[in-house]
Amino acid sequence: MTPLIARHIARGLAAAHPELGPEEIAAKMRADLGHPPSADESRMIEAVVARLPRKDAAAEKPLSAWVLVAANLVPLAGVLFWGWDVFALLLLFWMENVVVGVFFALRMLLADLEDAALWAAKLFMVPFFCVHYGMFTAVHGVFVFMLFGEGNYRVDGLDALAPAARAAADYGLWLPLAVLVGSHFFSFAWNYLYRGEFRAAQLSRLMAQPYGRVVVLHVAIILGGIAAMTLGSPLWALLVLLGLKIALDFKAHVKEHSPS
Repeated sequence: MTPLIARHIARGLAAAHPELGPEEIAAKMRADLGHPPSADESRMIEAVVARLPRKDAAAEKPLSAWVLVAANLVPLAGVLFWGWDVFALLLLFWMENVVVGVFFALRMLLADLEDAALWAAKLFMVPFFCVHYGMFTAVHGVFVFMLFGEGNYRVDGLDALAPAARAAADYGLWLPLAVLVGSHFFSFAWNYLYRGEFRAAQLSRLMAQPYGRVVVLHVAIILGGIAAMTLGSPLWALLVLLGLKIALDFKAHVKEHSPS
């Protein structure tokens, strides 16, 4: 039960003392005991500290955001040199959404591995997320093909992956997608694993986060895409669309990994 209790104590202390870093909170916990901590009390304090956000995290977290921005510049080459139209851009962004869902499922699985009680919730929530997010993303992909594919790629039901693979080969999207996958993997490894976000992760919050990103980002992107397609996909419109995506992605990424 130690990881479960430690996670709840950490959340409460972080909310009550946002100005204190982990070591300062540990010192306060020791002082509040009024006596030298026993072995069990020391283990609990260590468990709580491990689940607190680092005070310097706000300064370091944008590193992964800048990696994401750099990865998003690769599609710029597609627009400038490879003759991409608005459909190619939106298809790449949709395929990135699939990747985002995979990494969030991994985050849910790896949340606080020491907490045995949390695994009971994972057995239900992770499969539910995969099915629900999968259907949500599939419907989104169908809309991308219907609105921008101009009938060049047939979608059977909600199976958007097969036509997406054909379109990715036609437009040369695999390399840019691999770069975006690499940026999300870096964020996962750096922020979630190395920086220890997994210790304080909440399954319900992880389950909701990707939807906010998809809705905010892609409502704006699809509206911009419709405008760009109406104008005949001129270069300046595609660059504006790409710039909008990068700006929204950066903002969402920084907010997602904020220590607060």
